[in-house]
Amino acid sequence: MGGTVRRTVGGPVRTALMDEAYEALLSLILDEGLAPGTPLRIDTIAREWDVSATPLREALAKLEHTGLVRRVPLKGYTVAPMLTDEEFSQLMAARLLIEPYNARHACERDAAGTTQSLQEWHARMTQAAVQRDNDDFRAYLQADSAFHDVIAKKCGNRFLCDAIDPLGAHVQRFRRFHGTRVTDTEIALAEHQAILDAFDVGDPEQCETAMRAHLQGVADRAARS
Repeated sequence: MGGTVRRTVGGPVRTALMDEAYEALLSLILDEGLAPGTPLRIDTIAREWDVSATPLREALAKLEHTGLVRRVPLKGYTVAPMLTDEEFSQLMAARLLIEPYNARHACERDAAGTTQSLQEWHARMTQAAVQRDNDDFRAYLQADSAFHDVIAKKCGNRFLCDAIDPLGAHVQRFRRFHGTRVTDTEIALAEHQAILDAFDVGDPEQCETAMRAHLQGVADRAARS
């Protein structure tokens, strides 16, 4: 894991938009694996990325809400500690409360549209699982997260959608940098296929059941790792 803040892919951020600064900072934490406690100094990042400090400050405040960064009095922002096993278990419990509901209502609102989007991300996830570079599961986990995001957005409840966003980010970070390898790709892909099949036939109850089975499977496999 890195101990310094660098932007090595795609060049420095060249815009004052907060959302782009947020995505760039999120990439540092999730894709480049900044170590817990790494300082995120606004002035330093603003200078290195040639961007105003204002969008960075707003982006860090948003990231603090997700729990991925912490604001330390008199010191500024730092990368938050990794989730413990118990915290990950609690996170999955929260997802089990929200995402089966999302799946049911996404199916009721737009089964066909959801199916089309899910097919794309399932294909990308499958390809990433086959073509991954050594132990770099970035593309695989990003496609996994996007699959779930589609359902959350199609549900039509923006509050639940907003709640899922930080949960998914924590799952990505935990699975990539917790010291355990991602070894359940075939099982997870089969579970996603079951969710996709349920949307394809337009069965809300089946969608809910398949999502619950998938998330419970993820939680159980993490507990055994």
